Amino acid sequence: MRIRTFLLTFVFLATSLAFGQTSANMQDHSVTEVEVQGMGTSMQTAIADAKRNAISTAIGTYLVSEQEMQNYMTVKDQILAKSEGFVKSFEVKDKSKGPDGLWTVTIKAAVTKDMLLNDLEALGILMSQLDNPSMVVFYAPKGVPYDQRFTEQAINQINQYFTTYRYNVYDLDQLDAMIEDDMSMKQVALQEDVDMAQMLAKKLKADIYVTVALILEDVGNGKKKAKATAKIFNASTAKLLGVQNGYSDEIWGNTTAYDANIDQACTKLMPLIMNQVKGYWKEQVDKGKQYVLLFSKLPEGRKVKSAVQAALQNGAKEVKVVIAGSEYQVWINTDLDTYINTIGDQIEEIYGKEFDYKNRGDRIDIFPVK
Repeated sequence: MRIRTFLLTFVFLATSLAFGQTSANMQDHSVTEVEVQGMGTSMQTAIADAKRNAISTAIGTYLVSEQEMQNYMTVKDQILAKSEGFVKSFEVKDKSKGPDGLWTVTIKAAVTKDMLLNDLEALGILMSQLDNPSMVVFYAPKGVPYDQRFTEQAINQINQYFTTYRYNVYDLDQLDAMIEDDMSMKQVALQEDVDMAQMLAKKLKADIYVTVALILEDVGNGKKKAKATAKIFNASTAKLLGVQNGYSDEIWGNTTAYDANIDQACTKLMPLIMNQVKGYWKEQVDKGKQYVLLFSKLPEGRKVKSAVQAALQNGAKEVKVVIAGSEYQVWINTDLDTYINTIGDQIEEIYGKEFDYKNRGDRIDIFPVK
């Protein structure tokens, strides 16, 4: 199969020795297991080298593009220096000492995924991989009580918070202008129980949207406290990912004092929203990077379609048919060239023709060579 090479093959060799078993981690979704090999002049240096290489291999499953790999290589020492903390346990699979005195060891290592992902996120690598996820933060739907001025204050603070973590957000004035300029959205906005945030998120092709409602609750004796409620949704499916609340202290005072309460409620709410959002995108990263594969001029016949289906399943975490027999969504965390090669090889065995492909970002055209 002829391909256009545009990704680097991410291969790491590793070495180490360890004590403990990894079988108990098989059902632990916060842990990923890797089997690696390496060398060292002593048992201790072999152990240290293996831990570092186990981390490198584990990180490689999350980095699929050339740019991501380059970004990782520039900062990898910052991560690998923490290898002791990332490796939860190891199992020695094989070991030997050569005539030159070097130890060669093969181990299976259990690596704590969440810690790795947190570090990659802090370094901006995962945010780059996710194309800096876009967020729509807007008022709660009609029928949900909120104070508009205080909620607007809260939305602006939440947007600012997200931007510091490299998320793309939309200014509240920009969203209001979109509604004003779109007659169909203006008409819908007049209806009851409309979630305008969902409509905006779909129109803007956002990844996640958040609805915010902030009210001042009277707690008696002339005191009030602010309650900020956020609901977090998957923008494409409108599936609720979670509900978070932030509360201020009780306070006496006027509007100026209440403004301070709003700030305090938002300060408590924002990390809770972020944790919910991070949990969502970590699930997406673990599933792999999404591509849409479009087959053109694919011959008819069960053999060919069966070959395509079998090839798609080989190396993908998940496969969905978009248009039966011609367009598929796949999630992979391996090298794209290798994955497409596997598909092409299986089709060629049945069809007798070479296949080529064109990369259009996350959409890949696969077609027979003339």
